[in-house]
Amino acid sequence: MTRSDRWRLAVLALVAFVIDLTYAWARHDRYLTTGFDLGIFDQAVRAYARFQAPIVPLKAPGYHLLGDHFHPIIALWAPLYWVWDDPRMLLAAQAGLIAVSVVPIARFCARRIGSRRAVAVAGLYVFSWPLQRMVQFDVHEIAFAVPLLAVLVDAIDRRAHRTTVLACVGLLATREDMGTVVVLAGLLVALGQVGPGRGRRPARADLVWGGALVALGVGGYLLATSVVIPHYSDGLGFVYWTFPALGPDPASAVRFAVSHPWSVVTLMVTPWRKARTLLLLGLPVLYACLASRYLLLTLPLIAQRMLNERELLWSTNFHYSSVLAPILFPAAADVVSRLAPRVSARRPRLGAAIVPAWLVGCAAVLAGGMLFESGDYPLSRLATQRFWNRDLRVQAIDQILPRIPSDVCVEADNTMAPQLTRRSYVTRVGRSEGLATWMVLDFSRADTGWQGGPPSEAYADALRRGFTPVDQRDVVVLLHRQGAAVDPVCRVR
Repeated sequence: MTRSDRWRLAVLALVAFVIDLTYAWARHDRYLTTGFDLGIFDQAVRAYARFQAPIVPLKAPGYHLLGDHFHPIIALWAPLYWVWDDPRMLLAAQAGLIAVSVVPIARFCARRIGSRRAVAVAGLYVFSWPLQRMVQFDVHEIAFAVPLLAVLVDAIDRRAHRTTVLACVGLLATREDMGTVVVLAGLLVALGQVGPGRGRRPARADLVWGGALVALGVGGYLLATSVVIPHYSDGLGFVYWTFPALGPDPASAVRFAVSHPWSVVTLMVTPWRKARTLLLLGLPVLYACLASRYLLLTLPLIAQRMLNERELLWSTNFHYSSVLAPILFPAAADVVSRLAPRVSARRPRLGAAIVPAWLVGCAAVLAGGMLFESGDYPLSRLATQRFWNRDLRVQAIDQILPRIPSDVCVEADNTMAPQLTRRSYVTRVGRSEGLATWMVLDFSRADTGWQGGPPSEAYADALRRGFTPVDQRDVVVLLHRQGAAVDPVCRVR
């Protein structure tokens, strides 16, 4: 890339960081962040920062987070808490990870369509809906996978095998299911059918490095799901294999896929909600990615969502689609860059217009999404007065939360939990196992949080357990019951 385009890329990354951070912090200020997941990661990272096990009371008192997912990489966030012990540091960290991912994206695209156009692709990428949805929903360990996947695609393309391995190790430390992506990366490297010299026979080094990555991916997945997670889950084992249609384990799933391929295809697109999500995934790049070999890396990420029984994964909401963006955009640039010369050989003017036309089309899709689906784009929401309005609910919470002492156990509504984790031992409503002496509820919400019932039910149950209302402001109610002045278990400071 030219020096001037590097500066443009740096400005783009900085602008994206500032926008994403502003939106995330504004959400937190208006009590829109949640215990599931910002509060969970705040409790875990704070423990890591104090060189303690990642015990997360929001999951359950004494719950070790490595018994849920294998994501030791989040310990890299711990030094941030030595600077400022606050969950907003995690929101800043996630914005930073998204911002830096534009570098490998632009680096890949510069080799295909030129330096200036690569910066344009990076801009379309960083404001695309999969990443915007991620910013719209708190914090998740998968944020690390966004730049790592971008680095992985770029490294495979350059045949930089050592960098490829390092990116894969990072992905394995991000989450256990990334082992399947590492396996596919190994196959791409071994086949030698990507990057410069595409179509040549794979070199011996390609086969060796590719085979090693396949073994690393399989071994990493089995180690995480069969050893580490069961060890920390108190005998529950790995609970996220939720594919009843495929079988009880990965081996059964492979056998089912081989023997019933059409059933797998049907399951991938039905009901319609799945097909809609798949269609929207390719829309930001005008489906140009479909003819790229790099699209293979998305298959396990898409399959684990669409073949899953958990309906939450079928939608475009939350962070689930973010890991696809750093693959889809380079894949699309790869296809467009190969198509242009072929068309130019017959129709030079048309061939020269393909890349600019593709960029304009992608920009039109982005602009249309921000205009007609503005509620799903943080960039659009920031421009509305409603987003910045501190309504009666926000004002009520402002007045209620300071009444809760530090170093006590609190059963907190999902939207107020991350506001308290810095100074209190916070659990879900009704899940403190008798430790809680305080409870705070938000009656404007349909439920109290993940797997929680309506606030009215929680309120009635609290009264039966000896809680007494001590304050109410608008829709927010604070309850208290007598207990130990400061329970040693509840000390967090």
